[in-house]
Amino acid sequence: MFWADQVADEILKSKRYIPYWVDDMKTPSGRVHVGALRGVVVHDLVFKALKNKGANAKFTYVFENHDPMDDIPSYLPRGKYEKYLGMPLFKIPSPEPGFSDFASYHALEFKNVFNAMGCEPEIIWTKDLYTGGKMNPIIKEVLDKADKVRQVYKTLYDKDLPKNWYPFQLYCPNCGKVSTTIVTDWDGEKVAYECQVDKVKWTKGCGSKGEASPFSSKEGMTGKLPWKVEWPAKWKAIGITVEGAGKDHMSSGGSHDFAKLICENVIDYPVPYPITYEWLLVGGKKMSSSRGVGTSAKEMLQILPPQLNRFLMVRIKVNQQINFDPSDPQTIPALFDDYQRCAQAYFNHGDKDQARIFELSQVGKAEKPPYVRFSVLAQWVQMPNMEEEIIKNGLTDWAGYARVWVERFAPEKDKFSIQKDLPETTKKLSAAQKKLLYKIAAELNKKWVAEEFQTRIYDLGKELELSGNDTFAAIYLSLLGKNHGPKAAWLILSLDRKFVKERFNAV
Repeated sequence: MFWADQVADEILKSKRYIPYWVDDMKTPSGRVHVGALRGVVVHDLVFKALKNKGANAKFTYVFENHDPMDDIPSYLPRGKYEKYLGMPLFKIPSPEPGFSDFASYHALEFKNVFNAMGCEPEIIWTKDLYTGGKMNPIIKEVLDKADKVRQVYKTLYDKDLPKNWYPFQLYCPNCGKVSTTIVTDWDGEKVAYECQVDKVKWTKGCGSKGEASPFSSKEGMTGKLPWKVEWPAKWKAIGITVEGAGKDHMSSGGSHDFAKLICENVIDYPVPYPITYEWLLVGGKKMSSSRGVGTSAKEMLQILPPQLNRFLMVRIKVNQQINFDPSDPQTIPALFDDYQRCAQAYFNHGDKDQARIFELSQVGKAEKPPYVRFSVLAQWVQMPNMEEEIIKNGLTDWAGYARVWVERFAPEKDKFSIQKDLPETTKKLSAAQKKLLYKIAAELNKKWVAEEFQTRIYDLGKELELSGNDTFAAIYLSLLGKNHGPKAAWLILSLDRKFVKERFNAV
């Protein structure tokens, strides 16, 4: 049974996770990378598995647009953004016009990607949870029980926090920074705060002190809970019953263990069903949004069709790492081959697991993919006059991705182009190879089917006592200037017959 179906069965059988509210979260601190897509797809699969089993499930995605900027993405000018370090993302200008702020610019780009991949959760902005008042009762609960929060730190990390430490991060009323501001007291209505000048190394506080309400309203957001406390607080504020995270958060002593203790000892909320998933790496490297490490989620839609992007993550078990390395010349062609295999299982009622993987990889209605292999298509897109063949085989969509693969990732041995002039390499041809080319030129007046013409070329070479390698090398050397290439008959028939005749007769 597919892993998401097993998870859905466990959730339904336990009857502890009602209503069935699936959620995932992300801080849009920079261009969101492909690694974050795995979380979206994992939760989308569980949501759809629950729906398939008749559950009235809901799926949301939280963009944490209230977190502070603690680093400047490498692709942005440091001088322009340095003054915003320590401020919440929703108060920082967008890198491009047309967006309300820094967070929405990056979040909506990511949303467009996962929507294209068939993941359509309802979007929640964390700032709205605060300004809409949903977090206020939990903020009071957490501040009133600050001693119990300190005890969680002691229990889990053996960390003794001072009695004047409080689990709230105020936006400094003077400079607006949250990273430099600490709360030192709570009287039940207001918190005492200090914006410390040297609290962090990467930005300066303003030094102001005072009192302020921790409660946000429609007029504005005053501050936030620390992330480890805030994670379970958001579960309660929203009503989440199913949420997982990457293995770093879910490991023993990690953020999820902390959240669990907050639920049990501070806010009295049942811990959502946990789903632990492995990382998606690009070339063996973990992603980082703010540091610009890895392949962006947006770029993935340029490399692979939406269904293949889903398939990349659906086909691997949730507890297994995915290492996607497009620079490896075999990665993308092999992925397309695997997709076609799973499609066969689905449409021909073959292997059930492969069929389910194909089904869950679809965006909309399941459609049969082309039968032509990606490696063949990568050759066709380099041949002139192959557009009709590409259209006839239903390859128009995939052809665009094949061109990207050829341009960006294909090894030199798989790239070729028709030489405008007679290549110098033809001087290496033997008399028998030249005679072969003359004979092929004489055959070009006939109407050929590629498969039959390929056999005819091979037979002509045998008549001249040429090996298969020497037979086809003669064609490649005269047309491409290299001793290898795509299937010779397809290459020749993709070209203007007059051009080929003149070239073969000129050697």
